Amino acid sequence: MQYDAFIVAGGRAPWLLETAGTDIRSLAPLREKRMLDFILKAMLDSQRFRKIVIAIEEDAIPALEGTLPESVSVCTAGKDLPSTCIKAAAFLTADENVKILGICDDIPLLTPQAINDFLNQCEHYPEGELYYPIIPKEACLKAYPEAKRTYGKLADGSFTGGNMMLAPRRVMVHCQSKAEEIFERRKNPLKLGSWLGWSFIFKLLLHLLTVKDAEKRTSELLGVKCKAIITSYPEIGMDIDKPADLQLAEKYL
Repeated sequence: MQYDAFIVAGGRAPWLLETAGTDIRSLAPLREKRMLDFILKAMLDSQRFRKIVIAIEEDAIPALEGTLPESVSVCTAGKDLPSTCIKAAAFLTADENVKILGICDDIPLLTPQAINDFLNQCEHYPEGELYYPIIPKEACLKAYPEAKRTYGKLADGSFTGGNMMLAPRRVMVHCQSKAEEIFERRKNPLKLGSWLGWSFIFKLLLHLLTVKDAEKRTSELLGVKCKAIITSYPEIGMDIDKPADLQLAEKYL
């Protein structure tokens, strides 16, 4: 299947200024290219996309002019991640039910094989509305043994999250308010625990929670059918959060 897609490229990282000469993550130089260029190449080489748009802050748009393939467009980012996703999705299509792939701007190790694996698995669950990749710890350590990632321990194993999402435009709009609810509760464990459900929290802490349990509870909370896609491609989760991550990406690129 063919899809429309966007790259969320509005992120800034102050620590990059000293090491890369810019605080705009997507424009940070890597191996004489920009971080964005590696992600874009993987997307184009996958041959799965009709249209691609890069959502970036307005003052960074001039840096992209004349440097992108004709099939790639640019739009301005929103004030945060949810609003940027909605703006990019609206730029791509007026159809609220077409599934759109969103990719973060800080996974330069991404490959076309990783993209195809994720999309192919999503297509096995046509009833899903929001798809999110998770990667087993074993797969990450095998490919990148020195990488420091954060893992969640479930009954099925330990996983880290990926940096892409597949969902229709209407789901992105619907989930924006839910994301704001989570953000408001994040500093109050009692409110957050009450919202998530204490039985869910206890199962998580005791490592009794399964992937299916997490899917079910997430679907209930968001009001959409969520599906976790287990992928063996750790590149999807190898984001650039600190100088050590940048050095690791340079090594493997």
